Amino acid sequence: MEMLFQISVSVLVTLLLVSLFMFLLFKVREIRSKRDVQTAHFNSIARIWLGLLILSFGLNTVVQFQTAVSYIIGALFVLLGAYNIWHFNAARKYFKGNLPIEEKAWQEFERKQRQTGK
Repeated sequence: MEMLFQISVSVLVTLLLVSLFMFLLFKVREIRSKRDVQTAHFNSIARIWLGLLILSFGLNTVVQFQTAVSYIIGALFVLLGAYNIWHFNAARKYFKGNLPIEEKAWQEFERKQRQTGK
């Protein structure tokens, strides 16, 4: 039983670190993007990873500290993280559908810029 506890804590801490890294990665991609829809798409993906970070933190709290207060706080974090993942996954799907439209408009804009520049 002790080994199962150590494995579960290790997996949750690894998930915490990976989700933190991925959140930061997509936040940087969001900041560096010049297109509006692509920026919103990267923001929604970053927020999904933030939700996973919050969810894994709540699960880690419940697993490691087995008191009534930690159960309540952990449950709140799990609910908040799950809602964050659900909400921003819907936003990600919406913006992903609009990426080809923005790409086409961006190419048209660049084509017009090249024609007027000549």
